[in-house]
Amino acid sequence: MKQRLLLALALGVGLTLLVSATMSNRPTRAQGTCDRYVLGIDSGDTTDCSDERYPCRTVQYAIDQAGNGDVICVAKHSLAGPLVYEERLIITKSITLDGAWDAMCVDPSDLTCSFTAIPCDPGNVTLDAQGCGRVISISGNITPTIDCFTITGGNAAGQGGDPGTTIDNDAGGGIYSRNAAPTIIYHVITSTYGCEICPVSYGRGGGVYLLDAPATAVISNNLIANNVADESTWGQGGGIMLRDSDAQVLSNTIEYNRAGHSAGYGGGIAVKDGTPTIADNDILHNVAGQGVQGLGGGIFVWSTTPATIERNLIAYNQAINGPGDPVLTSRGGGICYLGNPTVSAVIRDNTIRYNLASPLAPQHGEGGGIYLSGLVTPSLVSGNTLEGNIAGHNDDGDGGGIYVDDSEATIADNHLFDNSATWAGGVGQGGGLFVNGGAVLLQSNVITSNFGAGFPGFPSTATGYGGGVAISGSLSIVQDNWIVGNGGTNADNLGAGGGIYVYSGTLQIAGNTIAENRASAGDNGFGGGIYLDQTRSWLEANTIVDNMAADGSNGRGGGVRIGICPIFTMTNNIIARNDASARGSGIAVAYSTGQLAHNTIAENLAGDGIGVRVDFASSGVVLYNNIIASHTVGISNTNPGGSTVGAKYTLFESNGTNYGAGVNSTYEIPGPALLQPNYHLGPGSGAIDQAVTLYWVTTDIDGDSRPIGPAPDIGADEAWRWVFLPLVLRNS
Repeated sequence: MKQRLLLALALGVGLTLLVSATMSNRPTRAQGTCDRYVLGIDSGDTTDCSDERYPCRTVQYAIDQAGNGDVICVAKHSLAGPLVYEERLIITKSITLDGAWDAMCVDPSDLTCSFTAIPCDPGNVTLDAQGCGRVISISGNITPTIDCFTITGGNAAGQGGDPGTTIDNDAGGGIYSRNAAPTIIYHVITSTYGCEICPVSYGRGGGVYLLDAPATAVISNNLIANNVADESTWGQGGGIMLRDSDAQVLSNTIEYNRAGHSAGYGGGIAVKDGTPTIADNDILHNVAGQGVQGLGGGIFVWSTTPATIERNLIAYNQAINGPGDPVLTSRGGGICYLGNPTVSAVIRDNTIRYNLASPLAPQHGEGGGIYLSGLVTPSLVSGNTLEGNIAGHNDDGDGGGIYVDDSEATIADNHLFDNSATWAGGVGQGGGLFVNGGAVLLQSNVITSNFGAGFPGFPSTATGYGGGVAISGSLSIVQDNWIVGNGGTNADNLGAGGGIYVYSGTLQIAGNTIAENRASAGDNGFGGGIYLDQTRSWLEANTIVDNMAADGSNGRGGGVRIGICPIFTMTNNIIARNDASARGSGIAVAYSTGQLAHNTIAENLAGDGIGVRVDFASSGVVLYNNIIASHTVGISNTNPGGSTVGAKYTLFESNGTNYGAGVNSTYEIPGPALLQPNYHLGPGSGAIDQAVTLYWVTTDIDGDSRPIGPAPDIGADEAWRWVFLPLVLRNS
C-alpha cells in the first residue's frame, strides 16, 4: 500500500505540473450532490455506495450499483493524497463519474468518511488500466458524463471495436464509445494505446475513440497527450478518432500524440465520416507516421460528409518524422482533408504554423500546412493564418502553406506568410499555395514572404516555381489577392514566377496586387511577378509593380513572362517599375499569341528597360489602347521574321525608342499622359477619350464604367471628369 501511495503522489504531482497551464483558464464547474461514493482506501465494496460515510472501494462496483442519472463521486484521500484506481470500467448507463472530490475518514474505530467537492485537478484521481485493456468502455443509447480524471495505461490490443472489412481494428485505448453520446471533460488522457502490439489488425484512437456518436457527444477541455494509435504498424488518430460521428471536440489541448509506428493518419485527430465540429483546440507537436507515410500530422479527415474545423491552433505537427517510403508521399503537416471520394469542407479561422509534411529525403511532401483533395462545392477555406509551414524539408515539396488537389473550393481571406514548398530539396512548387487541377477560387488572400524553395539566408540549391502561388492544369480564378514579397527560389538556381507560376490549364488573374516578388536569387529567373507557361489566361485589372525576374544576368519578364501560351489577354493592368536583366523588364512574350488592351506599362527601366518584348516565333501579338511610358525601348520584336507584333492607339511617352523593327504601330496618341504617382490619369491627360471602343472592355482597373465620357480613355484608368462649380455668396 505504501509503495502504491507514493506512486500515486508522484503521478499526481507530475500531472498537476503538466496540465497547470491547460487548467488555469478553465470555466467553473457546477458540481451537484453525489448519489454514490467511491474512495480507494479505507473502504470496501459491501454496500450500495449511497452512504457518504461508507463509500465503496472501486469505481466499477459503484457503477454496477448506480441507476440512470446517478452521480458517482470518486475521491482522493485528504491524508494519502492523489489515488490511483487500477480498473477497467464498463459503462452502459447514463451516469456521471466525477473525480473532483476529496474524502476524509474521521473515526479510527468506525472509519466513517465525509466527501468535499474541490476544484478539478485530474492529477488527484487516476484511472489506470495497467496496460491490460481499455480504461473506459461505453456502449448503448446512453448519455454518460466522465469528468476530471487522469486516464492512463490503456491498451485496446485484441479488443476490436473499429469496423473492418474482414476483422475489426483495435480501438480506444483510453476511452472507447459506441452508439452513445458521452460528455468527456476536464481530463488528462495520456500514455494509452489503440494497440501497443497489434495481434491481427491495426490500432485506432489511442486516447479516445467514438463510433456512431451524435452531435450531443462532447470532448472538451481535456489534455490529450502522449497517446499512440498503433505502436506496431499503421495507426489512425493518435489522440482522438471519430468514426461515423457528429461529435463536438472543443477547447482541448491535443499534443505529442502519434498515429502509427510506420504509417499513420491523423497524429492528433482522425475523422472517418460523420459531421463533427473540431473547434478552439490547441493541436501541437503531433506526428502521423514514422517510417512509411504520414497523412495529417495534426488532423486527418477521410470522409463523404463535411467536418468543420475552426478556430484551432495547429502548430509544430508533422505528417511523418522519418525518411518515409520513396514511392509514397506524405501530406498535410497540419491538416490532411480527403474526400471519399468527394466531400465538402469548412476550414476557417485557424492558426496553422510551423507544420511539416515531410522532413527527410527521399520522400516528397505536399501541403506543409494543409493538404486538400476531392473537395466539392461549397467547400470553404477562409480566415486562416498559415505561417512557417514546409511541404518538403530535405526533398521536393509542393504547397508550403496549402496544397489543393483536384478540388472545387473557395480559398478566401487567408493570410499565408513565411511558408516554403521545399527547404533544401531539388524542386519546390507553390511556397504559399499550390493548386493541382480542379476549379479553385483564390480570393482576397494576403500571400507574403513565401518561397517555392528555401528561406532567406539559407544555403539552398533548389529550383523553385511560384513563390506565392503555383497552379497546374487547373480551371481557376485568382482574384483580389495581395501577393507581395514572395520568391520562386532563394537559391542561386532557376526560379519561375516569384508571385504566381501557372502551368497548363485555363486561368483568370484579376484585381490582384502583385508586388516586390522575385523569381530567383541567382542568374536564371523567369517572371518576377507572374510566369504563364502553356496556359490559356486572362489577366485583368492587376497592379504588377516592383517585381524582379532575377538577381543575375538571365532575368526574363520582370513583371510578366508569357511562354508557349496558345492564347492570352491582358486588360486594364498597371505594369510598372519591374526589372528583368535580359528580356523584357515589363512584359516578356515568347512562342505565344495574345492581345494587350488598355494597360498602363510604365517605368520598367531596370535591367534591359524594355516595356513589352516579344521573342521567338510569337504570332499575332496585338496591342490596343495602351500607355507605354518611360522605357529604354517601349515595344521590341526580336524576331521580325518569325513574330508579328501590332500596336494600335498607343500613347508613347518618354521612351528612348518607342518601338523597334518588326512592330507595326498605327493611330498613335500624342499625349501627354500626365500619369499620377499611382499611374492613374491626371486632369488634362491626352489619353482621355482617345481610345477605340473594344466591346469586351466595359470597366477600368478600379471597376469604374468605361467609357465615362464620349469615348474610352487610353491605358488602365478611365479618368473621372472634373467639374468646377462657381462660388456663390449669399447676402446676409
